[in-house]
Amino acid sequence: MSELAAVTLDAVRVRITRVLPAQVRGAVEKLDDKQLWWRPNEKSNSVGNLVLHLSGSLNLYLNRMIGGFPYQRNRDAEFAERGPVPRAELLRTFDDMVAKAGKSLDKVSDLMAPATDQEKNNYVIEDLIGILTHVASHVGQILWITKSLKEGSLDELWMRTHKHEGGWKK
Repeated sequence: MSELAAVTLDAVRVRITRVLPAQVRGAVEKLDDKQLWWRPNEKSNSVGNLVLHLSGSLNLYLNRMIGGFPYQRNRDAEFAERGPVPRAELLRTFDDMVAKAGKSLDKVSDLMAPATDQEKNNYVIEDLIGILTHVASHVGQILWITKSLKEGSLDELWMRTHKHEGGWKK
């Protein structure tokens, strides 16, 4: 793997397996069970739904399609859940997905290999960029909901997680 490819893969790995999950955990820790499953309206999702959705999406697109882990997804259930799913169970599902994500990324040896989702992309790097931007979008929603419900609860979280989880140069 070229130096540029190795640096790119490492940047993706740090964000998918450390920085963004730390932000999700930080938000989930600040919310009580009612807030975790609160929806701004019926067409929107709760933090709990978004955590389930991230787990399901990454288990499919990263862990199954790239990593080869068996997984059967029920996308509709990710959004239909009204909770409360016990917080420990929700985080166990999420943390299991993150652990497998690290193992899946270990299997990537060529970013220019054919994409695993040929209907959307040509190369694995495109798959990974799509996965990363999807995760970042939903983590942003999780943080916004948490900040809306608990003013000041996530001050400096973005900077702290990048510093502590290796998202920024040391």
